[in-house]
Amino acid sequence: MKGLLNIVLTVVLATTTMTVYGQKKKRNVKQYNSVEVYRANDVIQDLLKSGRDTVFTRHYLSSFLVDSTRLWKEEVKYTGEKLDDNKYKLSAQSRLKEKNSGELKLNTESEKVYHKNKSDAVHILNRRYLLDGLVEEVVHQNKQYVVKCIDKEGNVLNETGCLRYSQTPFPVEKTEKFQNNLQKTITNLVSKSKGRLPRYIILAIEADYESQRWNLALDFPKEYKLGSDMHTSLVAAIAHVLNNEKLEEYHFDKDINGNYYNRTMFIPLSFR
Repeated sequence: MKGLLNIVLTVVLATTTMTVYGQKKKRNVKQYNSVEVYRANDVIQDLLKSGRDTVFTRHYLSSFLVDSTRLWKEEVKYTGEKLDDNKYKLSAQSRLKEKNSGELKLNTESEKVYHKNKSDAVHILNRRYLLDGLVEEVVHQNKQYVVKCIDKEGNVLNETGCLRYSQTPFPVEKTEKFQNNLQKTITNLVSKSKGRLPRYIILAIEADYESQRWNLALDFPKEYKLGSDMHTSLVAAIAHVLNNEKLEEYHFDKDINGNYYNRTMFIPLSFR
């Protein structure tokens, strides 16, 4: 039986949405695909070539694209606009579905300006709307990175950000035990089981502050058969490891006023 190649923890999120501040270098392509779709990078090249204006909406569950008829938690409206013969702007507005009412609440807004025939944006603006009217704004332009925390009156409170993990790195080293347990459990399962392995699995592990529990979503390759014995065993093994991982304060993000926010970690599992 083929074994587990690696487990890599890449912290790319500050919340349940796929808001990625800045343009990262390409990571493992199996993980990067989900990021690409959320950013609409899967369609931007066609839009740059055609220069056409467009509006489209996508729905996500733990930042994985899903059909609107299925369970989803986030709706993102994308707007593409030709500014001139050499510039194109792609905007995105994210709204999260409230658990009890089902109403949509503004979560993030972003704008990216591209030059024609160039894959990277020359200007990026991201805003995240927080509690108490706080707004965290991040701008990338001309290789410069500017972050601001803005109050509800529009006053700039600081230039380090509203959230602690905007100001300081997430303590990845604290997750090493979980990663090791996950790798050991999956390796043991693979060595003892029969069945076809997926090329990869992407785990979206959300620390939910309101319920004080973990939420788990898994993304498999489209061609992989769901419901097979191997698929069921993999899901059960991953859930077992996660259920034994203690949820702690550092798993959540926190703003300058002391409000806590859900936070999602992405872990890609690659099989060879």
